[in-house]
Amino acid sequence: MAATGGRAEGGRVREAIEVMQGVRVFAVACVGEELRVDLYGGGDCACGTLTYRFADRRERQVRAALVRRWRDRGTPLTYVSRGGTATLMDERAVLADALGP
Repeated sequence: MAATGGRAEGGRVREAIEVMQGVRVFAVACVGEELRVDLYGGGDCACGTLTYRFADRRERQVRAALVRRWRDRGTPLTYVSRGGTATLMDERAVLADALGP
């Protein structure tokens, strides 16, 4: 896990950023407007649950399908958290898209 502390920059305090690479999805559940994602792994052997809220049913279904694909394929993900917001991304896919064929 890598984290940067909050520090002043140009008169403003930047919020700490937490980054964990190599986390994997263990379970996915849709409950009401919530998409719950259980995670494990990474360098610190993390274990926890992320809860996302999507009022739009279609968006929730699309996001759940993506996370289930990551789970089924065992895709290593990168978790990024800043200011109460957490994101999961397939860093390898992002890099492959950026570098092209």
